[in-house]
Amino acid sequence: MISYHHLTLATSTTMTLPMASSSKPRRVIIGVLALQGAFIEHIHYLERLRIPNTVIRAIPIRTADQLESCEALIIPGGESTVIQSVAERTEGLLPILLDFVRNPQRAVWGTCAGMILMAEEDGIGGGKVIKGRPPQKGWGGIEGLKVWRNLYGTQLESFEAHMEIPALSQPTKPFNCIFIRAPAVHSLQPKSTSVADLTQDLHHTIAPTETSTTIEVLATLPSECTPPPPPQDSHLGPSNHEDLGKVMIRQGSKLVTSFHPELSGDTRIHQYWVEKCVLGM
Repeated sequence: MISYHHLTLATSTTMTLPMASSSKPRRVIIGVLALQGAFIEHIHYLERLRIPNTVIRAIPIRTADQLESCEALIIPGGESTVIQSVAERTEGLLPILLDFVRNPQRAVWGTCAGMILMAEEDGIGGGKVIKGRPPQKGWGGIEGLKVWRNLYGTQLESFEAHMEIPALSQPTKPFNCIFIRAPAVHSLQPKSTSVADLTQDLHHTIAPTETSTTIEVLATLPSECTPPPPPQDSHLGPSNHEDLGKVMIRQGSKLVTSFHPELSGDTRIHQYWVEKCVLGM
């Protein structure tokens, strides 16, 4: 079930789980890239989580040394070109970021602008084209992911979609997905993996041997909400119409969302990412 309307931000609710008894809880440091954009909201949501036998410390990341202390990373929404530019100008940061994002053992989640940066190296299209400047490069977080910037429209065309996401706790409770100048999946063209659609089946599971390679589609907008296709003659090649509405995708320890869970008032996607991608529960 899904409904959608123009943008109004929800009040915050906290997902609280009972703490399991243990003499030595696992301590996890999760970084949120804090070069620009909505990073503080992600930190606040992570701080609200209560996961049994786990202590989460969420920290802003602005330097290579800070990133090296982390087990996992969130790349927030904002302006992907600004995040890229600041990372390039920060001594030693961009190479460490690229290694972190491309490492299959590292948990990384990109939201909105972060999803753009998680695209494959030559997988970003759309946005402003500046004469003489090469196309923006992706950081290669998800194999075969090509993304088109701002395909859902301008700031004035921001909207909410209330979606049931089977992978989350309380799967029949709609999640308030907030789209603000959102990117869209241009196409998913993995070279060595398969794509599994998990948007309809609450009980479908991926075999353990496939979890690090299979691309799992966790949320898809209905056809009436799907954006129009981008130009078919771009450097990305023709888009795949069936991929345009896919808004939440996981590959192993990597997750991307084209919307902003950190503005929803609902911590369930943060809980899902920490439990499944960071902790491997």
